[in-house]
Amino acid sequence: MAMGRRKLVWVAIAAASLGGGVLATAARTVSPPQPMSTVGGKGGAAEVTFDHTVHAGEYRIPCLDCHAYADRSPVAGVPSGRKCMGCHKFVAKEKPAVQALAERVGAGEPLRWPRVFWLPDFIYFTHRMHVRANVACAECHGDVAAMKTVVQERAFTMGRCVACHVERHATRECLGCHR
Repeated sequence: MAMGRRKLVWVAIAAASLGGGVLATAARTVSPPQPMSTVGGKGGAAEVTFDHTVHAGEYRIPCLDCHAYADRSPVAGVPSGRKCMGCHKFVAKEKPAVQALAERVGAGEPLRWPRVFWLPDFIYFTHRMHVRANVACAECHGDVAAMKTVVQERAFTMGRCVACHVERHATRECLGCHR
């Protein structure tokens, strides 16, 4: 048996003896796949960068303006190129990044946003419930308005989520988050 498989067998045995807690921890530490380019074309072509310090920071554009599904869906959603060009046909249209964006959108190529935040498959999470409970986006995502490139600053751990649920008197039933 290879060393990697032997370690996996021991993790599985430990998980079974501890009721799955170790397995859950192991699942959270697995590295996610590499994200796609911000704006991808054929063969992962040139990238157009997105700066939250300008949009959410300097101009104070609310999260829900671009992540329009967060208040009514499990996923927050990301803006389409048409949404971006709604402003950029007027604003900063002389900048090379905006011109590259306009070319992609004009050619009908969809934007491909990099995934930053990950949860294990065994977690059920819905943005809708959290937005409706007035949980500020920064509570989980950090100060995105101060991030040139968004990174996951805080780990999404069961302990952190449970502490928040206790503080807000939200459900602590297992099936509330584990389905």
